[in-house]
Amino acid sequence: MSKGKNTFGLHGLTVNYAALGTISIQELAHAVLEDVHALRDIYNIQYVRGSRLKIIATNEYGEQLNVIRPTGGSVHYLDTHHYRPACKDYDL
Repeated sequence: MSKGKNTFGLHGLTVNYAALGTISIQELAHAVLEDVHALRDIYNIQYVRGSRLKIIATNEYGEQLNVIRPTGGSVHYLDTHHYRPACKDYDL
């Protein structure tokens, strides 16, 4: 059993990628997608709410980098670029 605190409480789930070490963003995307498929296929999870993904940006040597906006300035929080109309959240 893990000694770390589960920040999601009894109903949440944390997927840990720390054991992968420093990997490319493409490899992370592949790992996340593979785990999402496993959650769906093995654990029968059909819907999620309030999910978060924490990214620690590094160079190829594992040294942490600041994420900078194209216009300048640091980025610490990003809303998803995925679009889903709000009307899909309601049964009409």
